[in-house]
Amino acid sequence: MTDVTGAPDAPAAPADVLRTLFHSDQGGHEQVVICQDRASGLKAVIALHSTALGPALGGTRFHPYATEADAVADALNLARGMSYKNAMAGLDHGGGKAVVIGDPDLVKTEELLLAYGRFVASLGGRYVTACDVGTYVEDMDTVARECRWTTGRSPENGGAGDSSVLTAFGVFQGMRASAQHLWGDPTLRGRKVGVAGVGKVGRHLVRHLLEDGADVVVTDVREESVRRITDAHPEVTVVADTDALIRTEGLDIYAPCALGGALDDTTVPVLTAKVVCGAANNQLAHPGVEKDLADRAILYAPDYVVNAGGVIQVAEELHGFDFERARAKTAKIFDTTLELFARAKADGIPPAAAADRIAELRMAGAGRLPRS
Repeated sequence: MTDVTGAPDAPAAPADVLRTLFHSDQGGHEQVVICQDRASGLKAVIALHSTALGPALGGTRFHPYATEADAVADALNLARGMSYKNAMAGLDHGGGKAVVIGDPDLVKTEELLLAYGRFVASLGGRYVTACDVGTYVEDMDTVARECRWTTGRSPENGGAGDSSVLTAFGVFQGMRASAQHLWGDPTLRGRKVGVAGVGKVGRHLVRHLLEDGADVVVTDVREESVRRITDAHPEVTVVADTDALIRTEGLDIYAPCALGGALDDTTVPVLTAKVVCGAANNQLAHPGVEKDLADRAILYAPDYVVNAGGVIQVAEELHGFDFERARAKTAKIFDTTLELFARAKADGIPPAAAADRIAELRMAGAGRLPRS
């Protein structure tokens, strides 16, 4: 069932938005909320894919979508991905996601965030929000003033702080597992790793890679992000763009850490890496891409398996946060990823298909993953 609700004064949804909602809704989303607050300029979409395992948990993305239909499509895809991510992480949470339409550098205000918090609160705990692309700890502090179902807050305000730290740590563990599976050794020393996107998560990932002895190549569309990385780590190599990065000679691992859809019909044929393992959500542009990767003998570590560190952290925040406990749970992504590769090999299917099977079993109540 899809329940579409919105502000009392919200205009009728345009036809293209409704078409996106009902024709892109492949995962049977439970509820979609269209949010509009004219006083603050808020336009947002909250999508709840599943609450089978518990309240939907997922971040708030702030992005200048070209159309409302694009925003709805992204919210639907991201919410579905969160259901699978939370299931694979062994969390008692379903999947949800919110997107706020607009350039955060131009339209994000305190009034807008407070209005958004009221919309989240109106769901009565069915959706728990957190940070995502374009939103930060201080934003969650503001949202929390109107909504108690807010995670990713600052420690000063009862939260766990920046979840990108453990997101990066989890991706690093996924890379180590990929190296173990492919090369028989988890160390990344001497491996050339390309990181596309060195913002909130990517910059922490770069630090882990350098500490492990990897040779790191980076790119980012934001000059500020590149400058921050080179100031902190002058030994990294910077290339002009993602196209140059994926064609880098001798690249062992490619880590997409920006927006989704990084792996498509144009990038996969020219990708030089033997492993793809990154923090970005929804990396596969369409379902056929993973077969293309397999045909080229490129190992793909499913994004929602390896980038679960952040959601593990915010879920812990709901029960009294302890960083070392959350870090220990995130470290288990290494074992989860290794077991997933073994399952995929045994079943003769790609890793993403194997991950989907495990997550779907858990959501159906027949394959609960062990928790600790």
